[in-house]
Amino acid sequence: MKPPLKDRLRQGEVCTGTFLLFFFGGDVVQFFGGLGLDFLILDMEHSALDSARARETIVAARACGIAPLVRVAEVQYTQVARALDAGAEGIVLPRVESPGQCRELVRCGRFPPEGERGLTTFAGHNDFTGVADVGRFAAERNRNILLFVQIETRAGLENRGAILSVPGIDGCLVGTGDLAFSLGVPGQTDHPDVIAAADQVFAACRERNLIATLPIRTPADTARWQATGMNMVTLSTDGGLLAAGTRQFLASVDRSADRLRVGPSDSPGGPGSR
Repeated sequence: MKPPLKDRLRQGEVCTGTFLLFFFGGDVVQFFGGLGLDFLILDMEHSALDSARARETIVAARACGIAPLVRVAEVQYTQVARALDAGAEGIVLPRVESPGQCRELVRCGRFPPEGERGLTTFAGHNDFTGVADVGRFAAERNRNILLFVQIETRAGLENRGAILSVPGIDGCLVGTGDLAFSLGVPGQTDHPDVIAAADQVFAACRERNLIATLPIRTPADTARWQATGMNMVTLSTDGGLLAAGTRQFLASVDRSADRLRVGPSDSPGGPGSR
């Protein structure tokens, strides 16, 4: 069994993953695991994923040795606790703009004394097996769980210092899509202002020894962001990866009119074949 994702990242290992927005369940988990991904972020903010399907996907991911994380829609106790009870290794909270949201995430996501999460000892996070030492189990889960805040607005950017200083927060995912919108350059995730803002957040993370990542949209961008020290490499989304592969194949298709003019002498078995 692989060590927790948190340990691997803290030790400097490069771990790759992607967001799941369209495909869920055991098949897609096995598919991405077989390709070598280390983690999957199940998106419950923008997708139609419900709790039951999320739980099934999380259980499959754990069985395949791939770390499941969940991006919740907002910091609600039931959303956070259910995902972690199912066996998620971490939570990503979108649109964080204040330290109060971070404190609430820690309260919902960690067992006492670090938080106020309620305990079940018969769930996916312990593979439905008995727990001999409850205190030790809770402490281990607190130690291994990743709590990420997502900075993706001008307000979040301006408050990054206070946000990232809240005890119990492990890292930050910069949402460059919404950040571009908030900075007045919608759709321009590679705009200099967006890149500079992401660099500022990454610098604040390094100062606090926090994990930093963002969604990499094209392979050409990977080296640039890894050069910042980023070792949690989030590669696009399931839809983005599918679209990239489809476009690559479509670009190889010759659609010229001449290719469609096949005369009798050019047809297999026609006069020209003798």
